[in-house]
Amino acid sequence: MGALALSAAVSRARATIDASLQMQLGNPSNAITDTNNHAHYLIQRTVEAIDYSDNLGGPVWASWDLTASDIGGSGRNSTYYTDTNLPPNFYRVTTTDYNGVGNIDFNRGHLCSSDDRTDTTTDNKLVFYMSNIMPQSGPNNQGVWENLESDCNTLASAGNELLIMCGPSGFGINKIPSGKAYIGSNVWKIAVIVPPGSGTALSRLNATNRVIAVSIPNVTNGLSS
Repeated sequence: MGALALSAAVSRARATIDASLQMQLGNPSNAITDTNNHAHYLIQRTVEAIDYSDNLGGPVWASWDLTASDIGGSGRNSTYYTDTNLPPNFYRVTTTDYNGVGNIDFNRGHLCSSDDRTDTTTDNKLVFYMSNIMPQSGPNNQGVWENLESDCNTLASAGNELLIMCGPSGFGINKIPSGKAYIGSNVWKIAVIVPPGSGTALSRLNATNRVIAVSIPNVTNGLSS
């Protein structure tokens, strides 16, 4: 493929900051926008879709589309935000509810990462809502998980379009010190890599597309990067 043709192909894998494009892999939990559904409440934003559980105090999964145009120079936001867009009958987790997680070697872990939404300051701020945050072990968040996020960025920067979904799993009785959010035993991520082309990424899926799927223990020891 010539340089001009490659440039044109890459340019078509753009404009993914659109609510209609963030859930192309589907809705595996049948989350719905119903204020009485405290287990699977659907949030659809321009930057991602989220299944939020008021019962767990955090997201069940997040889903988003990633291309090179989503990775820019806005930088990382310095503040986390209480999601006041959640229904008034839900508990709205605050960043201070996570105070003390460092004492158990846990972090405020992004589902849709900051780096995946650095096209504008506004889009970056949207992934700092606490509804996009899960309790994540430090070694996990800063090790293998961060490496996987970087790999996805590299694949997108090379001109691919990625359909990504991730979240925590394996909930038992463990909570963060404030008791406001449950800690999953694992964190998982699925990334479908779609080469550039016309139409939506979903319309270009076929049996040859590369798929990355991981489930990583959400623990503070025994992890390698």
